[in-house]
Amino acid sequence: MGPLLNLSNFLFIILVILFTYYLISKRKIILKILSLNIFIIIIVAFFPTGTLGLKYLEKDFIVKKEYKNIKNILVLSGADERIIASISLAYQYPDAKIFYVGGNAFLVQNNDNDDPTIAKKFYNKLNFDMDRIVFIGKSRNTIENFKEIKELDLKYSETILITSAYHMKRSMMIAKNQGVKVIPYPAKPISRSKTPLLNSYQAFDVVTNLSKFNTFFREILGILAFKITSYT
Repeated sequence: MGPLLNLSNFLFIILVILFTYYLISKRKIILKILSLNIFIIIIVAFFPTGTLGLKYLEKDFIVKKEYKNIKNILVLSGADERIIASISLAYQYPDAKIFYVGGNAFLVQNNDNDDPTIAKKFYNKLNFDMDRIVFIGKSRNTIENFKEIKELDLKYSETILITSAYHMKRSMMIAKNQGVKVIPYPAKPISRSKTPLLNSYQAFDVVTNLSKFNTFFREILGILAFKITSYT
């Protein structure tokens, strides 16, 4: 994720710029903008705004206890919990094959540190049968992921898609646009906690709040960008 897609980075950069400019100019309008910037940082850092945003992204996707006739398990590259979810499903459906889809999103490529290479090491460490996995490592983003998935020509009624719960909304939008009708399987929903709000503040963490909001902000930007480009 680029630094300007990380909202907290952006807010703190603007904070420094505004503060410096105010010291030089002493203009009241800059002070007002600076105060607004500080207010936004406080809201994002000290309140569960990110968690609420993630709940919005995740609310339409619930894992079922059992699925029928699963033959293909698609895993979008990324967080480790996606790999763990794929292994769990593979043990439930011993005839299913895993397709790990992803590459390297960075401009400067490093084949020793791309997602498929890291994933292979992860699967190996968990002693999983590598003959049951196909690694597809040319795509750099979610849209390219689904272009490669479409080329696999799988029977979609037998195909489950695994990605992080917060990323599923955008993934299913892109899948529909590409004509890929897969079964969503969100990995590790991070917002579905029944902990009372008062109790949650016992584990209060500004960094965690900022991180969750950054994740939500990035996904919303991705959704908006996809909608704009798909209608032009």
